[in-house]
Amino acid sequence: MARAIVFDAPGSAILEERDLAPPAAGEIAVEADVSLVSAGTERSLLTKFHRYPVEPGYSMAGHVTAVGPDVTAFAPGDRVIVHSGHASATVIDQRFALRIPANVASEDAAFFTIGAMAVYTIRLAALDIGSPLLILGQGLIGLVTTQVARIAGAAPLIVTDVVQERLDLARELGADHGFRADQSGELAALARSLPGGGPAAAIDLSGVPSTIETALALTRRGGRVIPASMIPGGHQVDIFGRAWIEGLSIVGAYFNARPWSLDATEVTSPLDWPVRPYSAGRLQGTAMPTSLEDAAIFLRLLENGRIKLDRIVTEGVDADDAPAMFMRLPQSDALGSIIRWR
Repeated sequence: MARAIVFDAPGSAILEERDLAPPAAGEIAVEADVSLVSAGTERSLLTKFHRYPVEPGYSMAGHVTAVGPDVTAFAPGDRVIVHSGHASATVIDQRFALRIPANVASEDAAFFTIGAMAVYTIRLAALDIGSPLLILGQGLIGLVTTQVARIAGAAPLIVTDVVQERLDLARELGADHGFRADQSGELAALARSLPGGGPAAAIDLSGVPSTIETALALTRRGGRVIPASMIPGGHQVDIFGRAWIEGLSIVGAYFNARPWSLDATEVTSPLDWPVRPYSAGRLQGTAMPTSLEDAAIFLRLLENGRIKLDRIVTEGVDADDAPAMFMRLPQSDALGSIIRWR
């Protein structure tokens, strides 16, 4: 038996009990320690999703309790991260799990989906060391992306938000400049002073259509604009305006646009004739980095102390109190919240 958070109607969250089947071939059973609430995404699911009921969440950290046949990557007792909704336990394909490094807390590891999104977005920005970068929005994903951008060598690193406290925190976490949304004149003046007349890339993580226009207006000739947040109502962009004239690239950044993992089929050396194929497991270091690889990169950054997350978690609740926390979410300015399942 497991408990899971369900949004059963607009603005309503409940804890629901359900049975769990034992793991089948290739599956693992995982008992949750914590799961991460991504406030922006889950606020949208709670208040204006197109159907109900819906099960929110996508980042769980826990430990393996049982494995099915043919599972070789994990054993009972292993600490893992898995793609799962907010639940006390889940059964999932072993390919959707990663082992948590020994020195990484479960509360930090639960950020793995957010962290992989940040790594992916910065990868799409195609930065060189010293490339000026603009990040619009310093919510949960924005604050993690700011830290990854600093690691990647962005300089100067410029951020915007509507909340001054988030800008202050972004400066503590590595941003060089922070501007409120009402400081558009100051932001534009700084952008014009940069080499090339603007940032090499601009990443929208605000979910607000007007910030896409800001990114298009400020990014330098030949630069990249990366819309990386979801705008539920959509937004029409004039690709034959400045984007066309100045040679801007608009790069879609939906996290699941690329595969989670690639199964590698290799061939033997020609010195071992006849050449024959064999399964080599997951393909690493490819020209198409996968979501799994970016999640693993984020775990390595945590393992080596490169990312700070304690200031980004604004609330932690026990599972019994989680429905009430979700009910407060539409009026809350929370960044990230942790649900403790045991």
